[in-house]
This record gives sequence, structure tokens and C-alpha cells, in this order.
Amino acid sequence: MSHWNHRVVRCDGELRIFDVYYDDLGRPVARSVTPTWLSGESLDELYAQLQLIEEALGRPILNDSEIGRAAPTLAPHD
Repeated sequence: MSHWNHRVVRCDGELRIFDVYYDDLGRPVARSVTPTWLSGESLDELYAQLQLIEEALGRPILNDSEIGRAAPTLAPHD
């Protein structure tokens, strides 16, 4: 997987924030099992996490049922 970020996901009729993981083409392929929660050893660490979550609020909402449903990429024949 190429990267992850926080995203708002529609799940069981609610909006929740999860860590979402993407493949090399940028398609969401997995999410954390439980919603994201904040923890840190300082207020600065909590503030940095809040900024990442705030960025998630500006992205389109994902539907939980669509995460990991992208068509598989076929390997080229040799």
C-alpha cells in the first residue's frame, strides 16, 4: 500500500473517522478496525492529530462498503 490518511467514512448509518489505506493507484483498499481516536504525550501531539483530522473533513466522504472493492489490477503477461 502506498499511503494512508484519515477519512470520514459512512459506516452503519453514522459518519466516523478512520485511518484509510490506499493502493499505488490511490484507491482505498482498507481501513482501521476501529475509528481513529486521539492520544499523545503532549498537547502539541494532540494538536497535530487534530489538524490531520480537520483535513479529513475537507475530503469527500467514503462509503464503508466501497473500501477494498476496487477491481484488481492484472499483472502483464511476460
